[in-house]
Amino acid sequence: MSNLKTFVANNKGLLVAVGYGVTSVSITFFNKAVLNYYNFNFSNTLTLGQMIFSLFFLVIMKQLGVINYPDLNKELCKKLFSLSFLFILMVVSGLAALAKTNVPLFSALRRLSTLVVIIGEYYLLGKVTPGDESQSVVIMVLGAMIAGMGDITFDFIGSLYILFNCIVTAGYLIYIAKKTKETGLNTFGLMFYCNILSIPGTIVLTYVTEWQGISAYEGYSNLGFQFCFFMSSIQAFLLNYFIFLCSTVNSPLTTSITGQIKSILQTIIGLFMFGDVFITPLLVFGLSVSTIASFWYSHIKYQQTLNRQQVLPK
Repeated sequence: MSNLKTFVANNKGLLVAVGYGVTSVSITFFNKAVLNYYNFNFSNTLTLGQMIFSLFFLVIMKQLGVINYPDLNKELCKKLFSLSFLFILMVVSGLAALAKTNVPLFSALRRLSTLVVIIGEYYLLGKVTPGDESQSVVIMVLGAMIAGMGDITFDFIGSLYILFNCIVTAGYLIYIAKKTKETGLNTFGLMFYCNILSIPGTIVLTYVTEWQGISAYEGYSNLGFQFCFFMSSIQAFLLNYFIFLCSTVNSPLTTSITGQIKSILQTIIGLFMFGDVFITPLLVFGLSVSTIASFWYSHIKYQQTLNRQQVLPK
């Protein structure tokens, strides 16, 4: 038991990143199944369901004494309004983009968020990313753009959603680190405030844009739909937890890059799972370039870790 505790303590950052990656892969396919396989084309409603489930889990866990965070506070609400606004934009735009694009292209184009994070960290946090890291990220993005050119099912509106999602995701990751320092809240406190501040706006958005459609939907009694919707909502809670944790234990850039590395597996599975991908040489080439650049970045981070260990006092 002591060896296990030591291993977890020494590898906390790695374990958090792996948890984020696995959950992120899984939720993408459950979301895709709900939106496309079961023809529930109401991404805002799915977003609202995920927020309500997350808030429910947070409140229950606090009542049971498993976690702790401050009760609702007016001053904290003011400080975290901008983060919750980015949270709404990130989730809504991400699900809308996933509904309009296939999984491999969605995964590839979302790599642009890493480049936006690098730029954002420089201007907002004063952090300079090493040249080789920046180069690997630029190649990732170029590969994603080539893949997009080779996708004959390319949807222009869907690509705009992805571009917007990349921008707000980068802002969200950066602001998590920033707001953590400003408020002193732990991971669960940030999750609680983000969800409770986001739900009212999402309810209005859902009512205005999707009420007629969800009222007429006839698949609610389907057990497969119920299972996928439920799993999507549970994993949304876990994913947000790992995003917060990864951004505080590691860094916003590491969180973003972990998301890009997990998309390698996501891309491979997505090529064959839903039958909505037409494989072309240009698509394969672009995905390959972007994937190789992801491995390159992983090697860079590994070397940096070894170098830090060598300079630590014995």
